[in-house]
Amino acid sequence: MSLRVLPRLCLLTMTLVWIAFAAVPRIALAVIKEVTLFPQSARIEAVRIVAPQISEKGQPQIVVVLPAAADPESFSAALDAPGSVRISDIQMKSVLRTDEKEIAALRDELRTHQNEKRELLSKIHAQDAQIQFWQTQAKAKAKTVSEADVLSRAIGKNIRVLHQDKFSFQTSLEAVEKRISDAQNRLNQAAGKKETAWEAIIGLSGDTVKELKLHYSYLMEGCGWLPHYRIEALPASKSVSFQWDAEMWQSSGRDWKDIHLNVATLQPPRSLTPPDMPPWIIQQRQTGIFKQALRREKVADSAVMASSPDTAPKESALSSYSVWSLGVKSLAAGDRLRLPIKSESWPAEFLFLARPGLSPQVFVSAQIQLPSSSDIPAGQASFLIEGALVGKRDFSLAGSETILYFGVSPLITVSSKTLTDQSGARSLFQNRQTRRWHRLIEAVNASTAEVKVRIEEPVAQSRDERIKLTFKHNPEPSERNDFSLVWVFDIPAGAKESIHTFLDVDAPGEMDIDFGWRR
Repeated sequence: MSLRVLPRLCLLTMTLVWIAFAAVPRIALAVIKEVTLFPQSARIEAVRIVAPQISEKGQPQIVVVLPAAADPESFSAALDAPGSVRISDIQMKSVLRTDEKEIAALRDELRTHQNEKRELLSKIHAQDAQIQFWQTQAKAKAKTVSEADVLSRAIGKNIRVLHQDKFSFQTSLEAVEKRISDAQNRLNQAAGKKETAWEAIIGLSGDTVKELKLHYSYLMEGCGWLPHYRIEALPASKSVSFQWDAEMWQSSGRDWKDIHLNVATLQPPRSLTPPDMPPWIIQQRQTGIFKQALRREKVADSAVMASSPDTAPKESALSSYSVWSLGVKSLAAGDRLRLPIKSESWPAEFLFLARPGLSPQVFVSAQIQLPSSSDIPAGQASFLIEGALVGKRDFSLAGSETILYFGVSPLITVSSKTLTDQSGARSLFQNRQTRRWHRLIEAVNASTAEVKVRIEEPVAQSRDERIKLTFKHNPEPSERNDFSLVWVFDIPAGAKESIHTFLDVDAPGEMDIDFGWRR
């Protein structure tokens, strides 16, 4: 072949390869610009400049690859293109997923550990077979005592060695199974459990263009966020310190790099129509047992990342929930990121609540009155008082008012004791019975600051018009109703306050009276 012909053949070959490559539709990988995380899902918004390709049917189209956890029914797309080009149809197709390098490395690691497990299981089975062989040799009959002694020692030695090796293999198997479990968990967190992904095939009509800008969005499972709260009572400054962090995760199988990240306080509604109203039926109760299963979700600890002042989260109130913009962030698949949402100091009126008829313990409460309404979703909160952790429980707030409790105060006590409990006859000529109680309630402030104490006592109630009750209190209650009496005191440091209560009961002499729990 002439040397002059060779370059022409190479040029012709490259041209044919280029034409064949151009005829294959290009797949536009997801380029994520903005993510809004809901408690158990995420809305992904992306934009990409793409070149339409010709399908096998001769129609222009664009192909977009979505993660395996994407909801194909939620996919929507719009074009930013010149002329009359528009979207004619969208088809969703399930395909085998393509993993990033990190996910592929996790799968390789999992396969390696699974191969190690199979190898160890085969070794353990081989050990069992050899042990069984030597155990059967114990039934062999030796011709002489010397032969029996040699055989016995050989059986014992080999079985001992085989059991030692089997134990070593079993220990290694336990370690490999632990590594398999850890690798599987990390893979599930990073990529989810689905092995397929989605392709959105977007058909085009109208003018022919070389490239256009495509905007698209979709909802995806395997993502979410949890709120974490730190609520600290500061009675000396008459305030409550409130800190709200968001812990976020995603298992799309791809890292989110430099995206505009938002968190929403409520899951997006998916119902389009209101539910049917069932009939209200009142009837005899049917005997049966109803069991409800409770599921608890364990959340792993994560590191807190501080936001700079110029990237402080911003709230946008929608009609049914709030969205917080966290700025530009990155979140790798399988990672758990924790970012601050809000940090505030709430003005609070502290009360030390006591119900001495039930317990001498005094509970610290804070009445919160915010200047505007807040939308704070339910989440786990750590409650502290002046730096000391008093407990954890769920917390949420929808509105501007709430009462928070911070456990028991060790320096404030309220006790109740009976000074007099007398019963007898009022008159010799009337068959009547009487009873009188005189109780002393004492509130002691052993702290170094003045406190406001609220003391609540039950009101005795007569359920029979023949039972007459007479009350007397010193001092008189600050508040009263049909069920309770309330005293409110400002008690200086190291001081105490006393309350005397009197109750007279008058009833027919033959009546058997139940005086209730407060005797």
